[in-house]
Amino acid sequence: MIVSIDKAGYESNEPVIQDISFDVRAGEILGVIGSNGAGKTTTIACLTGTIPWMKGTVEMERYAYIPEQPVYYDYLTLSEHIALVQELTGVDSKEKTEELLQLFRLNHVTDRYLSSFSKGMKQKAMILLALIQETQVLIVDEPFIGLDATTTIQLLRLLETERARGASVLLVTHVLDTAERLCDRFVWIDDGNCWRVGRKQRFVRHSKQRG
Repeated sequence: MIVSIDKAGYESNEPVIQDISFDVRAGEILGVIGSNGAGKTTTIACLTGTIPWMKGTVEMERYAYIPEQPVYYDYLTLSEHIALVQELTGVDSKEKTEELLQLFRLNHVTDRYLSSFSKGMKQKAMILLALIQETQVLIVDEPFIGLDATTTIQLLRLLETERARGASVLLVTHVLDTAERLCDRFVWIDDGNCWRVGRKQRFVRHSKQRG
């Protein structure tokens, strides 16, 4: 994935972010960090093509996306969501799907509507629906909100597995401790600008000095 955003925003010629440039290499986890309102969500909107206007380029292969807030169809069950994803992507990994259903303890609720799930269960479903696609690019936006400690550990291991199989993982988070343990490199976004792109130790020292 190669990202070069000159400027982007929600109203024409009123940029919210500008001069955002980074790449995500195969087999690495790149952390995008910054405080609330720094421009992380707008950057993700540029990657997913949901921003109203943007000047710049985004180059990447087929991607899967784990959103911060669960996005789903109110009147589809979990199994119907899974079937829809499989039909749209052409990927039908029954073994992977069953493995994740059991891992997240969702195998007994596949016939229930996602709208009836708790916040944590919805987030688990979003993770499952993204990972069963087995894409080469995975975009993960603040994934730990609403997850219990056990599921957080499971997700960290799953992201490491994605890295090990050669996927490019973009992890957006404001939790620096988690990013420091997991990510290979970082992008620091502040006030709509890309302040620094760097490797772990050098970047962490720089960030602490800024704070």
